[in-house]
Amino acid sequence: MKRRLVFLLTAVAWIQCTPAARTPALSNLSVLQALADSGKELPRPRLPAGSDTNAALAYYDFGTRWNAPTDTAEMSLFWASRIDPSWAEPLYARLFNTLQALEHDMYETYWKTYSPRAVSNVSLTPRQTQVIDSLQQLAWQINPFLFSDLEFRHGVPGRWGDTVHDAWLAYSQKRFAVADTLFAALLKKHPRAVELRLMRAKALFYLGKFDSTVAELQAARDTVNQDVAKKLSPILPSVEMFDFAIGIARVQQDDFPSARAAFERALTQNLAFYWAHTRLAGSALELHDTATALAELEMATQLEGRDPVLRLYRGVVLQTAGRFADAELDLQKAIELDPYYAEPYYFLATNRQALGDTVSAIGYYRQFLRRAARAHPYRPQTEQQLRALGVRPDSM
Repeated sequence: MKRRLVFLLTAVAWIQCTPAARTPALSNLSVLQALADSGKELPRPRLPAGSDTNAALAYYDFGTRWNAPTDTAEMSLFWASRIDPSWAEPLYARLFNTLQALEHDMYETYWKTYSPRAVSNVSLTPRQTQVIDSLQQLAWQINPFLFSDLEFRHGVPGRWGDTVHDAWLAYSQKRFAVADTLFAALLKKHPRAVELRLMRAKALFYLGKFDSTVAELQAARDTVNQDVAKKLSPILPSVEMFDFAIGIARVQQDDFPSARAAFERALTQNLAFYWAHTRLAGSALELHDTATALAELEMATQLEGRDPVLRLYRGVVLQTAGRFADAELDLQKAIELDPYYAEPYYFLATNRQALGDTVSAIGYYRQFLRRAARAHPYRPQTEQQLRALGVRPDSM
């Protein structure tokens, strides 16, 4: 629940690590995190029989099931992100998995020692603290309106009958209209409660009330700008994220001039925010400003050239602009960075086909089908293209 997340993240920000307590779950995570930090892949868990091992969702569901061991969950969520690095949910789930490991070791220590002092010695390593902060930021950057059931597994804040409890409960049950009304009532009493404004903004977003979403985000941003203490909170977005989220909301309205302005404001707060450059490029494209779009994508790539999603996106933009040789470089780089990500293979196939290289196109289409989930939306057209090229898709 949110109170649990707030407490644990705040504790992580201040608690000093000590080696006194035995921490099996956190220690197992440390081993896996060290392996990932070294550039190696984590072991791939064996999914239940019949599972689609090319589907990120299959690994996500396996890793987030009730009572999943934290090390198995970490491996499953790692693979969900490798298969679909554009999906925010596995990143956010890994954050909760680390907090679950912390809770596990705290409870185990208490039941073995009955010592609050021993429990106080259980904490995340500095690297784990850094990882969960990074995961939270990455998830927000991909989808600032992310909804996750994991936040509510242990309940919601407040007591039954309290407006706070009822608002959170309605939100957790996706009764967004009720949540909106209750959060609005709370904000009349607590107008500087930034977290409540964020939750109301998310409820409004899911209701499709984007002007109201923007109004709440603007009010939250202005409050944070006036309150230095809130800027330092580990549970609130950084200041530029408010304008970034405003830009996402404006995109939903097809209001690309306003979206562009919002992403530009985000960049005045943090010029190194490469996802804001990327989203700005998308808005520029919708406004038929290809030159600005390519310039922003170049800046984003210079800032973070190891994001396969960014490389794929720039490759597709270059391909659409008819710059097939340049597109090829980005699409190949996306595959180099994440060979399990299916979509770059599809666009490499279309790129090679546009260049008249049908042999390479067939090869990349085949590689796409070998990696794509059964329900991938590009499967039907890939099979159609292969048939047009004289290849039977069922012979893959």
